[in-house]
Amino acid sequence: MQSPNPVARAGEITVEVRRLSAGAQAATDSVVRESPLQVLVDSEPLGILMRTPGADLELALGLLHSEQIVHSRAEVAGARLAPSGQGMLGALGLEVELDPEAENLVDVHLLRPWVVGSSGWQRALPSSSACGICGAATLDAIRRTHPRVGGSGTFELERLLQLPDLLKSSQQLFRSTGGLHAAGLLLPRSEELEVAEDVGRHNAVDKLVGRMLLADRLPLTDSCLVVSGRAGFEIVQKAAAAGIALVASISAPSSLAVEVAELTGITLVGFLRPGGGNVYTHSERLTSHPGVLA
Repeated sequence: MQSPNPVARAGEITVEVRRLSAGAQAATDSVVRESPLQVLVDSEPLGILMRTPGADLELALGLLHSEQIVHSRAEVAGARLAPSGQGMLGALGLEVELDPEAENLVDVHLLRPWVVGSSGWQRALPSSSACGICGAATLDAIRRTHPRVGGSGTFELERLLQLPDLLKSSQQLFRSTGGLHAAGLLLPRSEELEVAEDVGRHNAVDKLVGRMLLADRLPLTDSCLVVSGRAGFEIVQKAAAAGIALVASISAPSSLAVEVAELTGITLVGFLRPGGGNVYTHSERLTSHPGVLA
């Protein structure tokens, strides 16, 4: 096996297997690493995620942005995490304490103290003992906390149809393990995808949003997000919080994802393949050569 890069070392491990063919033979295989990550804000616990290590700070910041606890990099004072949790700390430009005892932990420090329980749109969802949290309550919370996606950009259908293959070709860890999801972000006037991989689709999106937060690129106006697997509610909600205009998935969307996309002004595309796909909401953003887009 080729020598992995620092991110790959964090994201995969080598295990012994038995190859099954005409007979069983001893061999080794690369499998994706999955482990828990505890996220803290100012040393107060926020939650625990199952994730692929290697971009832990980006993942934590993306989660905090999705929860609307953090809106921009200017609100972040620094963080504490283990050396194994982040592959490229030197490029982050943030005050980070590397603590070997903080394995599988990220503690994000804010410039203004976080009042536990006062932030996080999901924690404000109304519920009752009779029906719990219903879809209508979720949509109402989105309506109150998420502004409609802005921007006036359009997306060429021909370019959109190339994104699944472009995403797949950028999945380094998937090629060696076969066990990861990916999210790709196409920024305005860019030809290359920003890509993040993780065992969870929503984690991959959080890693991308966290990366863009560190780069002071939020909101991601007129940007496109493409994800492997299906487009569920969480994917579209995170895109709406980041201001992403178009979400494309190589698989199906869920009903709540379609409703959130319609509500927040996101163009939602499902079953995206090189030959076509389904547009579920706001098709006005898509353009094409005459006769291609019906």
